[in-house]
Amino acid sequence: MVKKKRIFMISSLLLMLTGCGMSEELTNWAAEKANDALEVVGGGVQEAIDDLENAEYQDGPFENNLESARAYLLTQLQEKYGMEFTVVGDEDLKNYGAFSGATYGCKVAPVDAPEQVTKAFVSQTMYQDVRDSYAVYFFKEEAEAEALKLCTETEYVQSYEIALQMPQTAKTWSADDDITDFLQTSDAYLNMRVYFDTGKSDEEYADLILDFLEKIYGLNVNVTLSILEAENEYIFWEKLDVLTETPPQLPAKEEIIEDMEIARMM
Repeated sequence: MVKKKRIFMISSLLLMLTGCGMSEELTNWAAEKANDALEVVGGGVQEAIDDLENAEYQDGPFENNLESARAYLLTQLQEKYGMEFTVVGDEDLKNYGAFSGATYGCKVAPVDAPEQVTKAFVSQTMYQDVRDSYAVYFFKEEAEAEALKLCTETEYVQSYEIALQMPQTAKTWSADDDITDFLQTSDAYLNMRVYFDTGKSDEEYADLILDFLEKIYGLNVNVTLSILEAENEYIFWEKLDVLTETPPQLPAKEEIIEDMEIARMM
């Protein structure tokens, strides 16, 4: 309060001196004193903000250190899926202050299946139940099978990469769950990266894309589709909500060509 009063007094003096036509030297002196006072107060405000950001959240399920956070997350995963997990990389622990607490994330995999890598995270406050995307491994083979067959049997597809993905969730899925229910309610989708034959005109590519979209609409899973003409050269990208109450409709050829122009800017 005293600092603010000093700033007000100095600022008022500066205005008075300027209005009274005093010397430039005296006016500059008053301005310097006002700036010095503002820096003092500003430094105090920033210090208070830093203290809040660095403050520890009390009574969280784990302490604000890697060892405690790691142990808590792995215990949560073991209870969730009935198997032992281990951290395989990308550990990140961030503290968001006394109110939000710390958040810990990493890549994990089952001890007995190290190739099944997924991301997981927990926090001291809102996300005390572990969130992860491990459930894709329960449905991966079946969900990807039709898409793999589609790409293999399509003559203008040179190569492809297909992976079932899903958002991280606190919900527990198991291999005994119905795959249709999983695909419809988990927001899971196939991430399809498909390479077409090179050297065709936009008109020809548009016809091929329309044909391929019609095939995709026959899948029983939502799809994020990237089509490339050559390595890293996009010609089409679209998020396809296949699992809707109303079957998706094919776009017009002109729309495809316009989308291709946009995709090439990516």
